[in-house]
Amino acid sequence: MIIENLEMKNFKSHKDTKIDFDTGITIIMGGNGAGKSSILEAVSFALFKQHSSKKIEQLITLGNVKNKLYIKLDFKSNGRTYRVTRERGKTGSKASILIKDQSGFQQLASGDSQVTQEIQSILEMDGDLFLNAVYVRQGEIADLVDKTPSEKKQLIGKLLGIDSLEKAWKNMKAVIEEYANEKIRLEGKLENTDSINEDIKSKTDEIDKYATEIETITKKINAIESELVSMNQDNEQLQNDQIKYQNASTNQNAKEGLLNELRRNETDIQTHLNEIANKEVEMAEIKPQLPKLDKLVCLKEALKDLRIIKDNCDDLKGKLEKISELEEKLGNNKQFNEEYNLVSEQINQMQTSRSKFEGSKKLLEGNNNRREETLKNMGVSHNKIVTLMGKANRVLGTKFTLIEELESHLQTVKPKTKQEIDDLTGKINQLNKDIFNLKTQSNDLKKPINELEAVKEKCPICESEIDETKRNELINRYQSQIDTNTNKISKFSSALTMFTTTKTDLETKYGAIQDINIDVMKEQLGSLKNGQSELKTLKDSNKELEAKVESLNSLDIELQAKKEIQKNLKPKYEDYLSAQGSLKSYEDPEEIRSKLHDLEENKSQMTNKVQNLIEMIGGSVENLNEEIEYFQGLKSKYDTLSGAVASKESLLNRITNVQNRIVTTETELNQLVQEIEALAYDKERHSQLKDTIKSTQEKHLDLTGSKRQLIGQKEGAENTLNGLQKQLESYEKYEKEMRSLNDFIKLLEYIRDLYGKDGVQKDLRDFSRPLIEQNTRDFFEKFNFEYSDIRLDNEYDVTVYGPAGESNLDMISGGEKIAVALALRLGITKTLSGGSLELVMLDEPTIHLDAYRRQELIDLLKRMSIIPQMIIVTHDSDLEDAADNIIKVEKDEGISQVNT
Repeated sequence: MIIENLEMKNFKSHKDTKIDFDTGITIIMGGNGAGKSSILEAVSFALFKQHSSKKIEQLITLGNVKNKLYIKLDFKSNGRTYRVTRERGKTGSKASILIKDQSGFQQLASGDSQVTQEIQSILEMDGDLFLNAVYVRQGEIADLVDKTPSEKKQLIGKLLGIDSLEKAWKNMKAVIEEYANEKIRLEGKLENTDSINEDIKSKTDEIDKYATEIETITKKINAIESELVSMNQDNEQLQNDQIKYQNASTNQNAKEGLLNELRRNETDIQTHLNEIANKEVEMAEIKPQLPKLDKLVCLKEALKDLRIIKDNCDDLKGKLEKISELEEKLGNNKQFNEEYNLVSEQINQMQTSRSKFEGSKKLLEGNNNRREETLKNMGVSHNKIVTLMGKANRVLGTKFTLIEELESHLQTVKPKTKQEIDDLTGKINQLNKDIFNLKTQSNDLKKPINELEAVKEKCPICESEIDETKRNELINRYQSQIDTNTNKISKFSSALTMFTTTKTDLETKYGAIQDINIDVMKEQLGSLKNGQSELKTLKDSNKELEAKVESLNSLDIELQAKKEIQKNLKPKYEDYLSAQGSLKSYEDPEEIRSKLHDLEENKSQMTNKVQNLIEMIGGSVENLNEEIEYFQGLKSKYDTLSGAVASKESLLNRITNVQNRIVTTETELNQLVQEIEALAYDKERHSQLKDTIKSTQEKHLDLTGSKRQLIGQKEGAENTLNGLQKQLESYEKYEKEMRSLNDFIKLLEYIRDLYGKDGVQKDLRDFSRPLIEQNTRDFFEKFNFEYSDIRLDNEYDVTVYGPAGESNLDMISGGEKIAVALALRLGITKTLSGGSLELVMLDEPTIHLDAYRRQELIDLLKRMSIIPQMIIVTHDSDLEDAADNIIKVEKDEGISQVNT
């Protein structure tokens, strides 16, 4: 991507600014607050609508919403020219992207999101990647030089987008813990599942028991009802037989009397004829007594009806007495029933209240386990810090207790020790050089001495003639120089040994200092702080949970007490239900009383009728049947006498009639005897049957009451069972939720592991590190330093290889460090750009650098011709020498002005 021109209207401090960009290095110069960085921000806003303000309205010049913000950016990518525009006014936002062809610009897309998506497709990167790849923020290069390996790794991770993964990994812990707490809460709610299942089983068994008892009682009732039907049929038959038997017996007696009388008449008719006068007298005596027969028959029927009425009255009175007993029982147990229902309602309410606190114990237990684990981890971190601090103090000969003090001391002693090693290395090298030169010089002097000793009269060097004195003088001078050199070599060797020993000691110390890992201490200290924060969070959480657990325990104690009360009340409650069920089997007492009243009136009327009849009859009714039989015989006798008296002349006919009647009566009597024999009526059996019917009816009534009681108890148990089943259904919902939660937590933990250091972060580092290393190497080689290679380890720590062998950043010069940092940052940029690097924007690259490093960076930037377009925002005028193009920004009355 190459930027061609930028136009800004009402963007931050730029009222109306137009800038044309060329390739090469463009320097944007200006003082602090002039509006330099706003130019780079405008590029980012045009491409991806990214900005540093909290609200987009704050981008509008002077914050005046009446102004319309307008950005236009022309850029080239893959040989095609594009134009993107973005506007913001009081009515909303507008955006469009156009592509240039032979006829001009043609629209590709419009609307904020569509334009952003189109630009992402063209540049093959989103806004965050663009900022990390192309935009080099203030202080990044200085950070790559000065920061600790851990901090540099963090910075590079941020550029690669790894920090987002790390942040997601950290943030997901709280999310997982929240779901884990919810899982624990659900587990707590499900603590009572076994108890509820036991209650359900108990209630189901109880209902089955009631159902079995109801079925048994129903069978008994049905059997009794069948027996009653049969017995009532038998009783009805016996009553009919009784009536027939009584009538037949009465008729038999009458017929027997009549037959005897007829036979007597037949025998004595002649005598009767003679005695007609006497008969007439006898008839006169009989006739007044005959009306009594009808009254006696009426009295018999009235007495029968009176007995039935009395039986019915007794039955109704028995029912009323039973109802009274049941009502008394109901009244006596009403208070217990109300108390039982009240306690049951209170238990239900308490169980509902209890559900709010269920799971608190599990959560508290989980928190306590987490607390123990946190304390354990804090102990491990503390021990690690103490161990590392003790080791560092032993190496340094110090007694530091604070990591900050140790780090500050290391920042002083580490370069100082390195400098001492470098100084000693220089001295050792110089001594080795001096010793070598002295040895060479001494060896060179030994040759002329040997030659002078061999040649007596000529100089071996100039071959001029010399005398012995001169020869000895030369030999002595050369030998003296050799002796001097030997003395110097001896001194230098001693110094060399001392320096070498000192250097070895310093290198050993420096190696030990290098092994002091402040980052690990900081990491452990961070773990301690996180642990303290975790402990505080757990303490606050436990305080709330302990209150809930206390409430839960209090509720459980109270609930147990209520259940005990309920248990004690249950027998009285069941007595109440039994009485209530039995009462429902009876008619309305008022209806019974009404019937009883009617029967009492009928009884009174019937009693009066009986008394009147008795008074009319005059006498006792103890032998009523015998009297009826007597008067029936008397009536027959009267009829006989009347016939005889009526017509003496017809006596012969009467004799004939009597004889005929005797035959008829005998026939009828035989029929009556046969009828009585056929009836086989057993009065004692009939009485026993009536007693049996009465006791069976009472048994039926008792069984019906018991059945209603059992039905009431069964309905109560079923209601309780329904409540328990609904509660269990809600628990099944909790179990389903817990299973889903468990699976979801596993998924979250899996995703979190993917986001962790050993997951996608490691894969991204492992994938990008070789690419960044190669791109960094390519850029570093173009700076023409005397290094053959540059390597990045897994922690992105840099090692360079040169004439002195392997060196880390602490062992190379400041200028070389700047070169490595710049090459590394450009290598990251190229990697993020997919290998194609056409544009780099640097915002104040020299900030936070000391004068020496600033100058080194400026010198490097001056030599930068490897990137087609580089835009540098700076207030450092020394960078002007590196520029192909210079844009100066000044602010006048709050408005930025641009001069090219």
